[in-house]
Amino acid sequence: MRALALTMAALLMLAAGCTDDPDATPAEGLLSPQSTFASSRHTPAGRVEAVLPLTHLTDLPEGIAVDHQGDIFVGNRRLTGDRRTSEILRIAPDNSVSVFATLGQAGVGLDAGVLGLAVDDGGDLYAALATGDPTTHGLWRIGRHGGMARLAGSERMLTPNALAFDVQGNLYATDSEDGTVWRFPRGGAGALWLRHPLLAPDPSFGIGANGIVFVPPATLFVANTDLALIARIPIRTDGSPGEPSVAAAGFDLLTVDGLAADAHGNLHAVIAGASIFGTAPVVRIDPKTGEITSSTDEWDRFDFPTSLAFGAGRIDRKSVYVVNAGLFPEDRPEASPSVVRVGVEVPGAPLR
Repeated sequence: MRALALTMAALLMLAAGCTDDPDATPAEGLLSPQSTFASSRHTPAGRVEAVLPLTHLTDLPEGIAVDHQGDIFVGNRRLTGDRRTSEILRIAPDNSVSVFATLGQAGVGLDAGVLGLAVDDGGDLYAALATGDPTTHGLWRIGRHGGMARLAGSERMLTPNALAFDVQGNLYATDSEDGTVWRFPRGGAGALWLRHPLLAPDPSFGIGANGIVFVPPATLFVANTDLALIARIPIRTDGSPGEPSVAAAGFDLLTVDGLAADAHGNLHAVIAGASIFGTAPVVRIDPKTGEITSSTDEWDRFDFPTSLAFGAGRIDRKSVYVVNAGLFPEDRPEASPSVVRVGVEVPGAPLR
């Protein structure tokens, strides 16, 4: 895995130096999605459809969440001078696109700015923001009707990344640099919940625990990008973590990133470096057997996918929405920074 980490580190350094547009403007009013979100619309399993091009809005989109009303939230890291401004875009069911929230500024690294997003049962949005600035760094709750607050304790995380809620409303967050999972009880301060070798990063690359998803009744699954595996973590009745184990691993999970779960408990993941290694960009994993299956044959529609989420509300639940970072547009112009929709066979797990 050390050779893989060095290769990926070199590629990501190259990508971080790609030309950016310092005059990029906020998203409000610039673009509308290319697809129509309607309750009767169905994306056949395996088909990929464009939803929202982000080429003129951002160079490093990451993070996606869908709420009960069918609004899609996307993390947007827009270059302003020598810094990136973290915004969250909202794609409404009527196709309108707006800036839902503006967060703090961060550096230009791939692990800086807004990373993971999640929606709670009340419709509030949560964002993982990695800035290194003690006044903004950490996890933020953004009220659906206004107001923002940082979660106590989250400022101590090194690189807060992906987010997931359990059925009790506890929020779990991965720290990719530290290789840990943190737990934030509803209304309370967060603390380190689990540190384990299966979550640790490779020192030469530095992205360990990444995507995270909760599967009822009491299991978390966490993707380790460096180690090309997905760890299974039982949650004990007292809320403490059980002993982690490997749910799936192997070549097809090299650079695994975001995770989601369907109604049958299967895992769905995006593979950030799929185009580099010639593997499937979106996969389904059976956590009982570890079997990995490609979700689509339309691989050319993906360029460095980072995050995914199932549709809900008026959006077809048999769809996953994927954020393309679009790091290498000269190789895949049709897969520039964007949100795309992939039809799958099983609906997503119901939102709480």
